[in-house]
Amino acid sequence: MHNDLNNDTSYMNDSRAVSPQVHGWNRSWDYPYSKEATSGNEGSENSESSAPATPKDESLGHRLAEKLSFKTGSWGEKITELSWIFIIFMISRCVLFSIIYLGNYHYPSEVNYIHEPLFSNVVGDTMNIMCQFDCAWFETVSRDGYAPVPQNLTTGHAANWAFLPGYPMLAGVVSFVLGGNYLLGLMTVSNLSFLLALFLWNNYLKLHNLSRSVREASTVILCFLPYSIYFMAPYSESLFLVFSILAFTFIAKKNFLMAGLVAMGMSATRNVGVMFVFPLLLAGIMEYGFRNLFTFNRNNLKLILGIMLVPLPMFIYQNYLFNLTGDSFAFMHIQWAWGRSMGNPVNYVIQGLMTGGYKEYFSIMIILSLPLVWYLFRQKYYAESLYFIICILIPVMTGVNAFPRYLFCMLPCLLTFTLIVKNNMAARSLLPVVFALFSVFFALAWGHSKFFVI
Repeated sequence: MHNDLNNDTSYMNDSRAVSPQVHGWNRSWDYPYSKEATSGNEGSENSESSAPATPKDESLGHRLAEKLSFKTGSWGEKITELSWIFIIFMISRCVLFSIIYLGNYHYPSEVNYIHEPLFSNVVGDTMNIMCQFDCAWFETVSRDGYAPVPQNLTTGHAANWAFLPGYPMLAGVVSFVLGGNYLLGLMTVSNLSFLLALFLWNNYLKLHNLSRSVREASTVILCFLPYSIYFMAPYSESLFLVFSILAFTFIAKKNFLMAGLVAMGMSATRNVGVMFVFPLLLAGIMEYGFRNLFTFNRNNLKLILGIMLVPLPMFIYQNYLFNLTGDSFAFMHIQWAWGRSMGNPVNYVIQGLMTGGYKEYFSIMIILSLPLVWYLFRQKYYAESLYFIICILIPVMTGVNAFPRYLFCMLPCLLTFTLIVKNNMAARSLLPVVFALFSVFFALAWGHSKFFVI
C-alpha cells in the first residue's frame, strides 16, 4: 500500500512488522463452463491415461517431466484426495513456519523475536515474527475498531480506515473465543481459511473437468507459492480467496444469485471484491444473451439481484465511515498517508523501472502479469480473465508497491498456473519445484522484514 519513497522507511519503522440456454452464445465451442467445451480435453478422471499412445518425445524437457511428474499411482492412489490436500497443507505449513522461526534465530533480524532458550516459546515467537507490515493495522481494527481520527505512522497522519472490516472483525470474534489474543485470532482465521480454500479449490477444478494429477499439482503450487506467506500471516488474503473461489464456483454452476451473495464476502474483505460485478455481469450476458438481459424473467431477476448484492457491504462500510469521519471515501483518501494517489498506471510502471530497487521488481512483475491474462483469455475463461485484468489495473492505478502479492494471491492467476501445468507436462513437473524454492526465500525475507515481500 506504500508508494512514496519518502514514506517507505517510516512505514517499515512503525509497522509491527444450472439455467436453461436462451438466446445466448453457442458456448459449446467458446465457453469453458459448458461440459461440451471441456469434454475433449480432460472430461474424466482417467483422460490422460486413456489417451491414445503418441510417439515419445525424446526432448530433455519431456524426459525430465517423466522423472519428476506428479502421478496418482502407487501410494498416491492409496490415499483419498481430501487426505492428500490436508497432508500437503500440513507439510507446507510446517516447513515454512520452521524456516521462518529457525531462519530468524540463525540469522537475527533488527528486531529480536526469539526468546532464549530456543523452542521455549515457539508459538508466541512465530506469531510475532509473522506480524509484519500491515498486520498491526488489522490487529487494531480487530481489537479497537476504527479510529475516529488519523494518529499512526511517524507523522501521525494514517488511520486504519484503509483496511476493510470483513477479516479483522471475524478474527475479533475468534479472538474472543480464544481468550482475547487478537494476534492468535488473526492467525487462526488466516490459516483455517486457507485450508478451507484448498478444499474449495479442488472442487472448483473438478467443475472444469481437470484430472486428479492436475489438481494435485495445483494444490502443491498453491501451498508453495512464492507469496504463500500471505496465506500464513495475519492478512486477509486467505479469507478473500475463500469467497473468490465460492463466487466463481457458483458462476460455473450458473447460479448467479448465490455468486452475488457470496461475493458480498469479497467486497467486505478487500476493495477489489466490488469489481466482481463485472465478471458476474459478463457471465450472465454469455448465458442469457445481451438483449434478453433486459427481459424480466425469473433467471434475469436472479442475476440482477446477485449483481446488486455484491457492493452492498462496501456501501454499508462507507455509510459507517461517513458517520465516523464525515467522509464516505475515507478508506480511499487515507491512502495519501502511504504516498498512494490515483494516477496513470503506465506512468507508475515506468517510474518504477527508472527508480530501481524493489520498485523495479514490482514494475517487472506488472509487465509479466499481462501475458498471464492473455493466456487465460485464450483458454476461454472470459469472466476470470476480465476479473484478472481489473485486479491488475486497480492497485497499479495508485502505485506499484505490493503488486506481486496481489497477483499471486488472486484466483485468476492461480487458475492460469493450473492451466499451464495441465497443458504442459514439463511445467507440471518444474513449476511446483521452482515455486517451492522461491517460497523458502520469501519466507526468510518475511522474517527479516524485507520490503520487497510486501
